[in-house]
Amino acid sequence: MRFSRRISLAASAGLLLALSILCASQSVWADSASGHYKRGRAAEDQNDVITAYEAYKKAYDLKPGEIKYRTTYERVRVAASTEYVSLGEKFASKDNLPSALAAFLKALDINPGNELAEADVRKIQNELHRKNRQDEASASAEHGSMNPASPVSLDIPTNEPITLRMAEDSKVMYQAVGKSAGINVLFDPDYTSKRIQVDLKDVTATEALGILSEISDTFWKPVTHNTIFVAQDTKPKRQALSQQAVQIFYLKNVSQQNDFNDIQTGIRNVLPTAKLFGVASQNAIIMRGTPDELMLAKVLIAGLDMPKPEVLVDITVMEVSRDKIREIGLSPPTSLTVSSGSSQTLSEIGRSSSYSISVGTAAIQFLLTDSDTRILQSPRLRAVDGQKATLKLGEKLPVATGTYTLGSSSSSAAAETQFQYLDVGVNVEMTPTIHSDRDVTLKLSVEVSSESGTETIDNVDEPIISQEKAEQTIRLKDGETSILAGLVKKSVSQTVSGWPGFGQIPFMKYFFTTQKHELDDDELVFMIVPHIVRAPGSDTDAGRQIDTGTDKAVQIREVPAAKDSSQTDHR
Repeated sequence: MRFSRRISLAASAGLLLALSILCASQSVWADSASGHYKRGRAAEDQNDVITAYEAYKKAYDLKPGEIKYRTTYERVRVAASTEYVSLGEKFASKDNLPSALAAFLKALDINPGNELAEADVRKIQNELHRKNRQDEASASAEHGSMNPASPVSLDIPTNEPITLRMAEDSKVMYQAVGKSAGINVLFDPDYTSKRIQVDLKDVTATEALGILSEISDTFWKPVTHNTIFVAQDTKPKRQALSQQAVQIFYLKNVSQQNDFNDIQTGIRNVLPTAKLFGVASQNAIIMRGTPDELMLAKVLIAGLDMPKPEVLVDITVMEVSRDKIREIGLSPPTSLTVSSGSSQTLSEIGRSSSYSISVGTAAIQFLLTDSDTRILQSPRLRAVDGQKATLKLGEKLPVATGTYTLGSSSSSAAAETQFQYLDVGVNVEMTPTIHSDRDVTLKLSVEVSSESGTETIDNVDEPIISQEKAEQTIRLKDGETSILAGLVKKSVSQTVSGWPGFGQIPFMKYFFTTQKHELDDDELVFMIVPHIVRAPGSDTDAGRQIDTGTDKAVQIREVPAAKDSSQTDHR
């Protein structure tokens, strides 16, 4: 009875041990790359892209060298980023801006190339910034503190067209337009009016004021959102009355000092009366000028500070080498040796039989050798427009360049050899130029080199470098394939060895000679395929003509779609 109880206790203990081992193995499996991969497959089958991406990413992080985990991770990454963008747009539609911003940032973290997520991030950040400014303005008003105001802009309360046909004093004309538009008109005390005639039909108030200023040789500026100040259009009056403002422009895509200097130079030449200072450490330009000059500078910077286009070039180097040898025939003996077993005098030669005669061996050759070597290298090189990119795949070989002797006496002199290192392998140098029509001009140098042997020079073994190099400047379309260089080398050699004379007898030459035929075929091909990964950008405002007024001063005519929201907070 006790014996059976002991057996049952032992069986229970074994069962518990097996269950614990099973649970532990399941826990280890759950944390393994295979477990994460299977959970990702299950989530993907349920159209849960985000959960599938997170599972695939864990599997890839555990085993980054496993091609299966990497391909699934890369495949779902873009879809997960798009899913987060959709989630962020749902939050934004419900005015939950912090959650929307978090979703858009997560989409950018998953796929940095998601331009839609990048645009949504900027939009949400601008909206949050605007709300923060409103909150700060409200808080400042409650505590009695004030913030710097934006330049004043005229806000005409009515959009009704104006019809004006009269010949009258210019002041009367201005007052008539002001009354029709619902704005106040003030005049400079030094202004002398004159009689003018106008015939206007169905024009806006802004257009009517512009026409009056042209005819009467005057200019006007807003002093409040509903009041203008009119003065004679002279250079001293312009300088004395022109409204000045300061603005900081941050450059987002400047990566070199030359780019920074080019933008500054362009603005200085277009707006010579404005003052600007570049802060290279912040990639920023501080500018002081009239509101119209600042508005024009903003348009110019938006057109000049564009992301530089980039291209990804697939360079395929293919080398096929084939060496075929055929050797057929019978090699007969070509030597006869007679030797004596003991020393003999000259008179004894021929009377003794102590000789040994040896005849050379014959060999039958029936050999076929066919070696086929294929070398394939496919480097990929990404470069920015106009910037040189270099790729080196291979090794460095030391090459002696000279020797010099240390020490003055012959006993203490020691020779030292100087070396330099050569890059051996695949060396690529590329400078792309990406055009607006998405063509790519490549200034390309491709070199394939290898060590083919050594040569002794002055007791120094120097490597023999075999080299194939191509330099070209070509223009290709996006995705177009070009064979940059194809080098074909063929050599045929025929060797006959055996008895002379018998080798020329038909059908008998294989019994008295050996026929060796060797065919060496070598071909090298370079293929170039460009892929534009960032296309040349263009700004619509910078690409069209902009009315900047007369030569006296920069005057920008605003349309409703181009109004800056930062300048409408004057009420």
